[in-house]
Amino acid sequence: MEKHEGVLTLVGTPIGNMGDLSKRAEEALLNADVIACEDTRRSLPFLLGRGVKKPLVSYHKHNEKGGAQHLVKLLQEGKNVALITDAGMPGISDPGAEAVNAARAAGIKVTCAPGPTAFATALALAGVQGAFAFLGFLPEKLKDKTALISAFKHVPAALVFYVSPHDLQKQLDFLHAQLGARRVTLARELTKMFEEVEEGVLGAISVPEPRGEYVLIVHAGEEQEAPDPQDMLKRLLEGGEERKSAIKQVAARCKLPRDEVYKMALKAEGKE
Repeated sequence: MEKHEGVLTLVGTPIGNMGDLSKRAEEALLNADVIACEDTRRSLPFLLGRGVKKPLVSYHKHNEKGGAQHLVKLLQEGKNVALITDAGMPGISDPGAEAVNAARAAGIKVTCAPGPTAFATALALAGVQGAFAFLGFLPEKLKDKTALISAFKHVPAALVFYVSPHDLQKQLDFLHAQLGARRVTLARELTKMFEEVEEGVLGAISVPEPRGEYVLIVHAGEEQEAPDPQDMLKRLLEGGEERKSAIKQVAARCKLPRDEVYKMALKAEGKE
């Protein structure tokens, strides 16, 4: 008897409002032999609430490569696998890409039951027209995120980021230092009861008590004049940026010698 391989189906799940699960996505979950989950503990109540009782396997960012090979083995055994994350579309700043690439490399069919995506929802609510670039979460290291923004600095497109609440003010200050006073949109709790969409300008917008992950959109615009170096330095230092890092950013943005900015930092800290 000829052996048939299974199909890998990426299933988009709600980012907030549970009513956003599509009928096709629900059918994909019901028809799967195995469901791969980013966090089985979080996914189990969601699945049981929809009458989905299937074997679950863990597939997350810490086991993506090994987990992808395990999924390929299941698919080669003829099992249909549905892949979900905690919320949104697999592979969009969430695990999924490794499994897709491994399945395709093995000649296995990959399909998708699409669902809500936070950055696309935010773009629609922000009224963005024309081109955009989705950059996900900014890198942790200053040199890496500076290199990333430098590559897109002059691109005539909106720049879209995911930002954790504890990093929000720091990233706003960093982007202001790199891009100037461009218009921004902040969106959080999308599709939920307390959905919020705020607009402002880099260097002026602030969120006193950030809660929940944000979609941050920096709208396209011409590069602005350099900010006041002392003001910029003060904002960076008060935002928790290390002195060395703040000096480097101000010197680059304002085109000043680092020793001059270093003296400003000492004065700001009352050490001169």
